[in-house]
Amino acid sequence: MGGETAKSRNTAGSLRSAGTSPHSKSGGEVRMTTNSNQGNRAVFLDRDGTIIEDRSHIGEVESVALIPGAAAALRQLQDAGYRLFIVTNQSGVGRGYFPRESVEAIHAHLDQCFDRAGVRFDGHYICPHHPQDNCDCRKPKPKFLLEAAREHRLDLSCCFTIGDRPSDVQLGINAGTRTILVLTGVGRDTQARQEVKPDFVAEDIGAAVAWILMTK
Repeated sequence: MGGETAKSRNTAGSLRSAGTSPHSKSGGEVRMTTNSNQGNRAVFLDRDGTIIEDRSHIGEVESVALIPGAAAALRQLQDAGYRLFIVTNQSGVGRGYFPRESVEAIHAHLDQCFDRAGVRFDGHYICPHHPQDNCDCRKPKPKFLLEAAREHRLDLSCCFTIGDRPSDVQLGINAGTRTILVLTGVGRDTQARQEVKPDFVAEDIGAAVAWILMTK
């Protein structure tokens, strides 16, 4: 695998916004929050396996556990001027495992957890569709990243995408960001399969952030 390595069925989505954002034509959910950080750099974060433990189709708040060090790492990014977005495929909704409202509750909970560390997300981009729906918002399709770039005036060439699955790395490639594979979640399996070539391979989100902060 390329890159460096470091240790350290249809469902209608909804739009819940604290600002203004057009409803995604895909039916995916876009939740925007207000953040005073107005830079043109951002980090797009996968959810399960990257900033929270991957427990396969998480449908209740009680199953959420943050990856150790995730909150402190994201605070470093925010303090360095990066805007933060969660981009996640949640096919458990499309598969009928849990309702969309459960996903919304989990993301509200994440906002609260990270807020305690002084971290605020600029948006949550959620694809609720079944993989067979052929929607236009499921990773690795870059729809959400392109929308974020337009809405927040981001320079995608100055942005990063972090995740543990091939679809996360390919998402970043498709959108024109730099990419980081983390070895948490299913990251080691992704690395072994060698289906994608990230710009960097990091042991976890903390190591990924350290590399970003060293990158000019």
